[in-house]
Amino acid sequence: MADASDTALSDYDIFSAQFRNCPYPTWAAMQHSCPVMHSDRLGGSWMVARYDDVRDLVRDNVRLSSRSTEVGGPPEYSGGLLIPPITSDPPRHELDRDRLMPFFHPKQVATLESDIRALARSLVQPLAAAGSGDAATDFAQRLTITVLTRHLLDVPEQMQPQFIDWTLRLLREGPLDQSVRSAAVREMIDYFSQLLDQRADGTGDDLISYLSRAEVEGVPLDRKTKIGSVMVVMIAGADTTWSALSAALFHLGTHPDDLQLLVAEPQLMSTAIEELLRAYAPVMLARVTAGSIEVHDEYIGAGQRVLLPLGAANRDPSVFDDPDAVHLDRKRNRHLTFGSGPHRCLGSPLARLELRVALEEWLAAIPSFEVVDPAAVQWTGGSVRGPERVPFRVQVSAEGGRP
Repeated sequence: MADASDTALSDYDIFSAQFRNCPYPTWAAMQHSCPVMHSDRLGGSWMVARYDDVRDLVRDNVRLSSRSTEVGGPPEYSGGLLIPPITSDPPRHELDRDRLMPFFHPKQVATLESDIRALARSLVQPLAAAGSGDAATDFAQRLTITVLTRHLLDVPEQMQPQFIDWTLRLLREGPLDQSVRSAAVREMIDYFSQLLDQRADGTGDDLISYLSRAEVEGVPLDRKTKIGSVMVVMIAGADTTWSALSAALFHLGTHPDDLQLLVAEPQLMSTAIEELLRAYAPVMLARVTAGSIEVHDEYIGAGQRVLLPLGAANRDPSVFDDPDAVHLDRKRNRHLTFGSGPHRCLGSPLARLELRVALEEWLAAIPSFEVVDPAAVQWTGGSVRGPERVPFRVQVSAEGGRP
């Protein structure tokens, strides 16, 4: 890790290779001496890094609006994509959130465990037999997108590559090229609009059928909200979860002591997952100021974008002991990976279930593995951070066989 003194505090580029692959020196320097930074890039933004600042601003629905939550492009309220409840402000936010809650309630999510376990097993066993592969694209990405398309949206399996393509174009390329973003948004709107029409008179129990019939006080839900509510499941539930799972497998494949500990003590799994979520929090949130605000003597005008990196908050040394080290048995862990307050991640029960089941099945099939050339792994940037690829090989025991 670079020394904090080597990190320029006058500007930042969240899509640069340096920041994508290792944002920790920048965050540490900010926490130490520059709690608020500004950049003119990508339409301009302000960024905070201390735990208390991130937590308080994430919760603040009065001074900050969620109407535009994109990390690049025009920061105006009208410039954002409507994907409720993520982009909803009070009093509409609670209604939009409650509408989706039946699909993400812990009891409902728990009913998916056996299917997710069977899916994880079907994906990892061929990788174990082959002795190598890509833990990100061959496992984490495929598992996450299948759960969304099969169990929530009920769309054909052949649509999965298209869903991945839309996600990557919107979240990774879109902030750097608004034409790419606009094209992806148009394609998604057209596709989900057709599905809503097709299922409007049906009785399906999938999310799209449910939204096609949804009403508010006896009045049909408006079409933009229906489409946006379908899109939010894909946008918020795909890249975030597969990035978190990919990062967890990257860590275990580069830290043999932690890998051996988790294999030897599987009862640590839930605690370990929380620690991996803390250390590799994938999400950077964005808000827009509703009026002028002051943060640490910095005056931020109305209509300005504020970036809230949850991963930075999770590594604040004033809150976490030894914050840059992963301790799988960390007991006190108030991480902000799923946000905080009214906008706390609705899908966190599903994400936790996917991570637990996926890691359990992976370690059952591949208890010993290593990442190939970890230094060459590139990480994504922007609103979601995670390893693009995690090439691995199964390690062979001293006796010549696989452990």
